[in-house]
Amino acid sequence: MDIPARLIAECVVSDLAGGLAVARRFARITLLAWARDVAVDDALLVVTELAANALRHGGGAPVLRLSVDGPGVRIEVFDDNPAPPVRRPADADGGWGLALVDRLSTVRGTARHGRGKVVWCVLPASSAELAG
Repeated sequence: MDIPARLIAECVVSDLAGGLAVARRFARITLLAWARDVAVDDALLVVTELAANALRHGGGAPVLRLSVDGPGVRIEVFDDNPAPPVRRPADADGGWGLALVDRLSTVRGTARHGRGKVVWCVLPASSAELAG
């Protein structure tokens, strides 16, 4: 990936039904424009999981931020709940999301931000899937 300067784009995730589709569309268009060697499908899975968790558990109007600075793509979702995400045991009713995020990303974390938090991860730029 040859990015001369840091790129940042944000999108408000408005609701669980239509908001996730908008977030995925925003992420796909943004990443295809920025980085040809990012696993876009992997990024869309991560965006969906983090945004859905923020809508279900975070409060407020979550904000999705994508950025490219160096060798990876950073995906961040900000919400108004300061409590960190809790990884629950996976079963037929769910619990697979953060495990999926961990598997697809090189690193994941949570930090306080304002009155809430940001949950973030970094996806590697190189992959078998070439976007674009």
